[in-house]
Amino acid sequence: MNLKISVICLLPLLIGLGVWVKDGARVAFWLTSIEERKEVPIVEGMPELGTQTQITWKEQFVSGIETPLLGLILSLGLLAFSFFEKSEVPVKLSFFVFHIQPPKVFV
Repeated sequence: MNLKISVICLLPLLIGLGVWVKDGARVAFWLTSIEERKEVPIVEGMPELGTQTQITWKEQFVSGIETPLLGLILSLGLLAFSFFEKSEVPVKLSFFVFHIQPPKVFV
């Protein structure tokens, strides 16, 4: 396989992994908002009487495990497409037979 095609096939996976690692490599689902916790005294100016936790929500996208999985699926799809595009052997899918050939360019 050509090096250029290999790099193009790996590009979605690398982008997905990069975004996932940049956001913290969470093994969870995507988030569209994050919480910020802040300790606030119950009586203003007297923290010795106790504090309570104030939660505020901030709109922010955090990628989850779906991001590298989508990158992997896209990479495998591109890789399969590049293999099927080069072969002129009929590809049998269930009951149908397709002859996959490169498109003809008319000049």
